[in-house]
Amino acid sequence: GAFLIVHANRTTDQESVRFSINRNYDLWKINLGDHRLEQLTAGPGPEFSPRLSPDGRRVAYLSSPRKGPHADIFNLTVLDLTATGANAQVVFDHHAVAAGAPPHLPPASPLPDRPWRDNHRFAFTAYRGLKTEVQCVDVDRGPQVINDPPSATPRSPLLPTGNAARSPRLAARDEIVQWKSFDGLGIDGVVTLPPPAIAKPPFKLLVLPHGGPHSRASGGSGFDTQIFAMNGFAVFQPNFRGSAGYGRAFLDADRHDLGGGDMRDILTGIEHLVSKGIADRERQFLYGVSYGGYTTAWLVGQTHQFRAAAAQNAVTDMNAMWHLSDLQSWTEWELGGLPWEVTDRMRKQSPLTHASNVRTPTLILNSLNDRRCPIAMGRMFYRALK
Repeated sequence: GAFLIVHANRTTDQESVRFSINRNYDLWKINLGDHRLEQLTAGPGPEFSPRLSPDGRRVAYLSSPRKGPHADIFNLTVLDLTATGANAQVVFDHHAVAAGAPPHLPPASPLPDRPWRDNHRFAFTAYRGLKTEVQCVDVDRGPQVINDPPSATPRSPLLPTGNAARSPRLAARDEIVQWKSFDGLGIDGVVTLPPPAIAKPPFKLLVLPHGGPHSRASGGSGFDTQIFAMNGFAVFQPNFRGSAGYGRAFLDADRHDLGGGDMRDILTGIEHLVSKGIADRERQFLYGVSYGGYTTAWLVGQTHQFRAAAAQNAVTDMNAMWHLSDLQSWTEWELGGLPWEVTDRMRKQSPLTHASNVRTPTLILNSLNDRRCPIAMGRMFYRALK
């Protein structure tokens, strides 16, 4: 009760951004008695999501040695508040080059609200491809995962026993699909299939690419996915290169190459579904939001295989994205520079540049006050298509 610990970026390198911790965030201690501010960390990248140990002697947090993508690979780091000087200890450095599987997965951001099991054991959520896991380490013994299952949380008898909005008789089912992309890289994703009472294979296919691009698909239980499946679509969510949950090399694999390898991952995945008799080659559709909107706007300018498309809150022009978005660092990182430094890349990797190739009926949707992907980009793409 004597102090607070917060993360804050008090440098001049700031952005007015939510849900993006890729600048120079540090941990700060605020003493409640005299309101004195004490800087606890000073790494080159972000240190954030502090979680105090039960005895108040240590704080665990997430860190990265770089100011990189808006969703990065983060390390679990522990700082001894009773020691003096630089005494932060990275439990395991996921940014160091190492052979074999890491002793624990990179923790997902943010850390849980109550991650400390005691003053030594620390539990966190992590992504392994399509799956979400809870792992636990003893920060005093090393980075190896320890077997420490959490105790069950009592469930209130007032809560319903399941998802009351979904009928167990008409629930779409997920299948994990895996395929080799154009260069031999292994890619996976999830396809949500309509119940047999709704439709028979080969199904009309709706490609639903995730945003980010450093996000991921994990399953088909979302409301919109179920709605589409109940209307006879097989809903395909690919985890193309750049997706989270597959390590740093995979996360960085589409940097400077947006619209390149990641899109070919998607197209080879569609071809895989067609070859397996799941998807109908003649009935393919696209619907994406944010970077999924970029994917949609990009693909309709590169291929005519889709019957219709919907691009929602889409990134359509990289210059407009840098000049108008609240996340300028996204464009700078993914394309490798400022607009006047990487002019050709900005132009070539903008869906707007290829708008004259579009023959697919395309619905453009935008939120009026979207600061991340401003409506101007939707208007620009609409005007070009018109």
